[in-house]
Amino acid sequence: MLINFRKINKSILLLFILAVVSCNRSEPDRAMVISKLKNSAKLSTVEYIVTKVISSKDNNWFAKDAYFFAETEATIKAGIDLDKLKDDDIKIDGVKISLLLPPVEILNFSYPSEGFKVIEKYSDEAAIFKWNSIDVATKDDLYRQGESDIRQNIDDLGIVNTAQKNTRLLLTKILSLSGFDEIYIDFKEQESLSTPDEKLLKELEEFLNKKK
Repeated sequence: MLINFRKINKSILLLFILAVVSCNRSEPDRAMVISKLKNSAKLSTVEYIVTKVISSKDNNWFAKDAYFFAETEATIKAGIDLDKLKDDDIKIDGVKISLLLPPVEILNFSYPSEGFKVIEKYSDEAAIFKWNSIDVATKDDLYRQGESDIRQNIDDLGIVNTAQKNTRLLLTKILSLSGFDEIYIDFKEQESLSTPDEKLLKELEEFLNKKK
């Protein structure tokens, strides 16, 4: 899998800064800070583009073997849902603030068909005989398997560490602008971001039923 990175969503960053900086810088107000943090809701701090190549080979007795290769693309956005913050997670003492943030979670997973690109050089898309090509059903299964593979291996992409690092940098800068001199940020116990097979199969089944 090839992984590319994108920068933090600038529109979310700008809105968040405008919201929090409105606090009194000389003496931050606890109620105001808690309100602004929670109202910021889902804070996306990292976006990954994951490219995965899928392939299939169909052995034939009467003609040459058929091959199919395609490139698929998934967009994964991760960050923190600040709406899950509890009052006890925010401790303020004058210009000192300590945050215990919710664990990183996948805020959006996109696997659009527009991102599927057949690698024509290695695929037998122009086969003369029907038996010498990969059928549509097989291709659909390959695309679904590609999504399943990506979802099951999300933990291996380093998303959690990157999202935590970006979140710390972002909130530290914002809270500094809000009047805090001492800022401590930690995260609650992290759960797996990968989707188990059983859960994924159920999601795919529900999706396919909606398409009928």
